[in-house]
Amino acid sequence: MEYRFKEIREMNELKQKQVSEHLNLSRGGYANIEAEIANIKLNDFLDFCNIFDCSMDYVSNLTNENNNKNLIKINKIDKVVVAKHLNQIEKDNNIMAKDIANFLGIYRSTYSTYKNTKLPNLIQTLMLKKICAKFGYSMDWIVGRSKNKYYK
Repeated sequence: MEYRFKEIREMNELKQKQVSEHLNLSRGGYANIEAEIANIKLNDFLDFCNIFDCSMDYVSNLTNENNNKNLIKINKIDKVVVAKHLNQIEKDNNIMAKDIANFLGIYRSTYSTYKNTKLPNLIQTLMLKKICAKFGYSMDWIVGRSKNKYYK
């Protein structure tokens, strides 16, 4: 199980239709996300976490604790913050963009678009999760919801 979408929804006694309406997705689209057939967009993931007062790290199964205390309330992900933090990860780990791109199995130019704040591309949730799992960084920190750099 990569994510806890279904578990959290069921704990809150909601139907897929109710959650999909909150996220402005079709029920089928949300069902595919919950079944892990489709990847959730990062801003939709943020909305889900805001609705259920959960940390991204918890929903992504990076941690077993819902570290929702001291989360900073944001309604939309700021690409500038994400780009800054992706650059910080490279610096902290003495690696280059090409190293992360290779790890993710994508072209360096594709990864670089995630750090270019003039382009509309926001990093995919699954790729962000892989980076966090490999290097121990908090997804909430990368998107600006937490001052805690690490999820552990």
